[in-house]
Order: sequence, then C-alpha cells, then structure tokens
Amino acid sequence: MNGVVCVLAVLVSLSSGLWVLRARGAQPRREVEQGGLRLRLDQATWLHEPMDHGDAVRLPTGQGAPGVGQRHLAVALTLFNVAQAPADFTAQELVLTAENGQEWFPVEQEEARLSVRPAQLLPLPLGFNIPASAGWLRLEWVRGTERAVLLSTRPPPGGTSQVEGQERWPQSAEGLPPGSPRAGAVLFHERFACVACHGSPEFQGEVHAAPSLHGFAKAGAARVAGMSAAQYAYESLLFPGAFIAPGCAGNVPCQEPSLMPVYGDALSAQEMADLISYLLGQRERP
Repeated sequence: MNGVVCVLAVLVSLSSGLWVLRARGAQPRREVEQGGLRLRLDQATWLHEPMDHGDAVRLPTGQGAPGVGQRHLAVALTLFNVAQAPADFTAQELVLTAENGQEWFPVEQEEARLSVRPAQLLPLPLGFNIPASAGWLRLEWVRGTERAVLLSTRPPPGGTSQVEGQERWPQSAEGLPPGSPRAGAVLFHERFACVACHGSPEFQGEVHAAPSLHGFAKAGAARVAGMSAAQYAYESLLFPGAFIAPGCAGNVPCQEPSLMPVYGDALSAQEMADLISYLLGQRERP
C-alpha cells in the first residue's frame, strides 16, 4: 500500500511540475531567444484612430493607420542574432492572439525574409490594427515549432492614446504642461538623439535621413490645413505613421510606413511639452 501511495505522490508531483512549466511558458517575457535569434520587446503603446478634430480638420489616414473603431498597438523590438551563422526572420512571426483564437499580424506586410548576420542587432518597429472590442490579447513570437508570449494587453476602450501602465495622453497639445525649450534641446540632441536622423533644427541642410525640422514653427503649421505646428508635432510623436512628411533628406520621398519610433511611451507629458517647445522656438537660420 505504501508503494502505491508513493507512486501516486510521484505522479501528482510530476503533473504539478508540468502545470507549473506550462504556466511559466504562458507568462509574458520581454526578452526571448528562439532558433538562434533573440527578440526583446522595448516599448508597447496603444493608439486610437488618428485624432479627430471635427469636420474642418482631420489628420490624414496614412498607410498602416487604424480605421474607425480600431486601436493601433505600436511595438518597438530589438532583434539580435546570437548564433554563429546568418538567421532568417519575418515580421509575420509576430502575432496578436485573442482569447477566442483570432489572430492579427503586423500591418507591415513584409513577405521578404530578413537575413540577420551573426552578432547583428536590428531595431524592429511594428504595428497591429485591432478592433476596439477584441478583449485580452497576447503578443506571441511564433518561430517554427516554438512559441513565446512577449506581452499580455488589451485595447483601451476609446478616447486618447494610451501607454501601457501610464495615463492617457490629452487630445490636444494645449492640454500639456508649459514646456522648456532648454530641456527639450537636451532631449532632442542627447537623450533621444533625434539629431542623428533629423539633423539640428537650428541650421538648414543638416538633415541626415528624416524630414528637416529647420523652421518647424512655420513648416509644421503648413502640413495639415487648420492644424497648428504644436499639434502636428504632438500627433507625429504619438503616431508617426498617420501622416508622412512630403520629403526627407535630399528631397526624396519619405519611407512608408514611417521608421520613426513611437515616443508616447518614452516621454512624460512634461518631456513631450519640452520637446515641442524646443522645436517651435527655433528661429530660421541660413
């Protein structure tokens, strides 16, 4: 009898251990390694349809922007090859899965495979358009037979943009606190290194890859009819893909979808105000 009890105890222990392993496997992990690649989730931001300003002014719906009744989950990931040989990756390996099994893939429909060299590190900005009623979702990385959960989240019910774990952003830039141009300059040139792509807004012709921000107070106010430069900057920082600037470095068309990171989850309201204040305060110089 004692032997039977021992066997039953062992079986219960094993089944409990398997349950714990399954539970751990279902828990979100911000950094996962699968098939020779390491994927880290750096940021996740929920954004609603492009901010509505009434019939007179509406931010144009760009490629990849969510439609009415949808929410947009913008994620920033880092991909790193830890293997000794090149490894392939596609954006379609990332999927948002609902509790009922429904799945959504990134709006960046890139079928071509990325070949990641050994020790190569690549930033990977992706976005998902999800019905507002979707409920709880899991962001999963499916690679071959391996599957890992990176994030558990749900679309915000409505209104303004929402960062995971933070309060929603105000609808208008006017709802931000007063900004400091000096603090904004530090953010632009140092902390976020915006200067690396946009060049210095203080001087003309320094743009490197992204649209020039020289004379932004005037140029930003002319991008969307009826929208102030402050509001244009605000919405561009929250949802870079909603409106694509007409020209980038060398007056070539800017890439779609936008490669600009989503700063809604990286900036506080005060920092957002500081950055916008710095951009608006630059005088045009030759």
